Amino acid sequence: MGRFKTRLVLVIPCLTLLVSLSYLFFFLQISETILKAEDVEQLRNTILFSGLIITSLVVILSVLISFFLSQRLNRPIKELVKVVKEISRGNFAHRLKIRGYSEIQELVSSFNHMFQQLKIFKEKTRKHNQNLEKIAKDRAKELGYIYRIGREVSSTLDLNEVLSTVVKRTTEVLNLKICTILLVEKSNVDSLKVLCAQGINLNKIEKQRMIQGQGISGWVWNKKEALLINALDQDSRFIGRKHEKYYTGSLISVPLEAENKIIGVINGNNKTNGERFREEDLLLLKEIATESAIAIENALLYKSLKEVYVHTISALASALDAKDHYTRSHSENVTRYALAIAQDLGLSPAQIETTSQACQLHDLGKIGTHDYILTKSTKLSQEEWEEIKLHSLKGARILEPIGFLDKVAVLIKQHHERYDGKGYPANLSGQEIQLGARIMTVADAFDAMTSERPYRKALNLAKAIEELKANSGTQFDPAIVKVFLNILQKQPGLIKEQKS
Repeated sequence: MGRFKTRLVLVIPCLTLLVSLSYLFFFLQISETILKAEDVEQLRNTILFSGLIITSLVVILSVLISFFLSQRLNRPIKELVKVVKEISRGNFAHRLKIRGYSEIQELVSSFNHMFQQLKIFKEKTRKHNQNLEKIAKDRAKELGYIYRIGREVSSTLDLNEVLSTVVKRTTEVLNLKICTILLVEKSNVDSLKVLCAQGINLNKIEKQRMIQGQGISGWVWNKKEALLINALDQDSRFIGRKHEKYYTGSLISVPLEAENKIIGVINGNNKTNGERFREEDLLLLKEIATESAIAIENALLYKSLKEVYVHTISALASALDAKDHYTRSHSENVTRYALAIAQDLGLSPAQIETTSQACQLHDLGKIGTHDYILTKSTKLSQEEWEEIKLHSLKGARILEPIGFLDKVAVLIKQHHERYDGKGYPANLSGQEIQLGARIMTVADAFDAMTSERPYRKALNLAKAIEELKANSGTQFDPAIVKVFLNILQKQPGLIKEQKS
């Protein structure tokens, strides 16, 4: 306010001096008239009129000076109001440039400083909002991945499908080169075994076992802690390790925990883009592990339940074989032949397992057949033959109530169908018969021909092969016969006991 006060103080004395000088000048001009004046009234009027004129001039001059000063004050304020309005609209392009009194200059300087701070704050806020938006989008994307993984693994109780889904989706989400899942195997000494992997040949590592504390996975299992390492070869805990040497560089590992126990470990090794793992990656893998562990535990329980059912029913089938020395080991032999054919044809693990179970249980329906018929050494009557033919249906009906054996039941029901449509119980033909059933038909017939029966001696290998060829295209699927004959040629040891 210094310069403005100084000017105001100077203006007031100047106006006072101007008024005084004006009156003095006026009296000097009229002094002669006053001295000569004889009419007092005229003199009074003259003085009043002159004073009025001088006062009016001084007032006009004061108004002009006040207007000038007010304009000097109003112009910066108007400019300030204008810039404030622009800023309120989000326009930070304006900047005050006003020359005036020192107090106005100080105001302008303070305002420009405030404006600069607002501009900086706005830019920081914009960048912060962008970061928050990116974090929110990334988090939403991650939650979407976790939701999809949870939904997929919860849609099946098959352990292989659950593990495959988890490994595949984790590899995609975290952009991994290698992803593996190891599960705890219960035995005399509990150990970890790799059951599913991507980015590495499972056949080379599936036989490896690690006890608690061994290797990286054993360390995670033992400590029950997640692990993030960005220079694996330099980590003192794992230098010179003898296990899991296929892991290099950057690695994250998380225990799979369900029902307050560790059931396995999931590992991610190196990113395909070469970047190192971050804490966000480890956090995401933890959430995937939490979601997956429950599904894996359920699949393990389901697998255990299935095994109990299959073992129970297999025990019944074994009991059936045991009571007749002629059919002893028949189911075992049929299973061995059928698996060799299925593997040579490249069937999936699920198809091979179904075929194997069906072979083990294919004669289960004979439990409901009279013993005298099964052991009869003479030709069966028509009535007895009709009862024998029912065993495939009986076996299927025993298994049908067990949901996870429904596919096995179908194969058992069809294993006496013929390729030409003359079999039983439904007279199916060709591709109408399930592939597993067509495989079983060849395996079952071959073992029956090479085994002794109450009504005949066993055929030798050459004669059995001759029978397979003779009935190829009628009783048997010719493609299956061809594959099996090639197997017998390549693997002569497949037949454990050849009857002469």
